[in-house]
Amino acid sequence: MMKDWFSKLTDEFIKTENTVLGKIFSLLDDEINQLKDTFTRIEEWRDLNNAQGKTLDFIGNDVGQKRGKTNDAVYRSLIKSKIARDRSDGTFNKVIEVLAQTLDCSPNEFQLHSADEPAAVYMTNAPIDTIYNAGLTPYTFTNIVQSTVSGGVKVQSIQMDGTFELSSLAEFEDNPGGNNGLSSTTSPSQGGTLGAYIVPDRETSVPL
Repeated sequence: MMKDWFSKLTDEFIKTENTVLGKIFSLLDDEINQLKDTFTRIEEWRDLNNAQGKTLDFIGNDVGQKRGKTNDAVYRSLIKSKIARDRSDGTFNKVIEVLAQTLDCSPNEFQLHSADEPAAVYMTNAPIDTIYNAGLTPYTFTNIVQSTVSGGVKVQSIQMDGTFELSSLAEFEDNPGGNNGLSSTTSPSQGGTLGAYIVPDRETSVPL
């Protein structure tokens, strides 16, 4: 930008950065670049996926989602959930769509079923690693599911699948000092995650 400024001056001026005029231009150039960076950040933070701090609070307030004591990652997921839940009609497909948007994953990662008792559903195959990656706990996710289904419909239980699975008896006998009968579908360096089985009626509710 300084070159553009110098080019607008007549040849009567010495056009180098070491002159008084050059130093003034240099200071202005720094200030303008900082302003550009600020405006760029403002534009980027209008995107929910990039917003942080107070900007994220403003987005949350606009959609009616309180932050509480959550960090930015968790709050971002709650805002996504609130936006999606406000558009939900409570049907199975819409509930699955809401949860996929909340966790930023494929709708195929969830399975929702009608329970034996009236006005009740249960979920299987919920990916616990994806839930953790979204900054949520299994209990917060459970509350999101319950708040997404139609009013009066009860979420009976939620099965969350991790990356560990039980090994066969033969594998355990071949390696009795290994993982105590647990084998991981990931490499040893990656580790794995145990699943969970949540019964909402027995858990503490999280306000959403």
